[in-house]
Amino acid sequence: MDGVLCADCHIEKTKEFMLMQEQEASRPELCAICRKEIKSDEDRNKPRWQWDMESGSLVCRECYDKKDADHTKRMSFCSLCNSKLGMFYYHPKTTWKIEGNLCRKCWDERNARSAH
Repeated sequence: MDGVLCADCHIEKTKEFMLMQEQEASRPELCAICRKEIKSDEDRNKPRWQWDMESGSLVCRECYDKKDADHTKRMSFCSLCNSKLGMFYYHPKTTWKIEGNLCRKCWDERNARSAH
């Protein structure tokens, strides 16, 4: 029988699990970006899902504000020419190694260069 424990083993495993939980709870919470200790509730922020960070991580207020501003800029402005993106924008090809989105003009220019 795979995965079945006797009563004594079950109690031991439960104790080990509870000790690990206590140790994790006593560990100070750190910002997932700058690794600074998070001490106050005002400094405890959950990252946005769009940021693609590990589940359960916390971010200090300073890093949250920086990351939010950076994300907003990458989604609202062309990564190459910095012009405001309208309703239509273009994702760069992965081979271009560009973060963020592109306007049509920059995408077309980049695509023409990579085709030659």
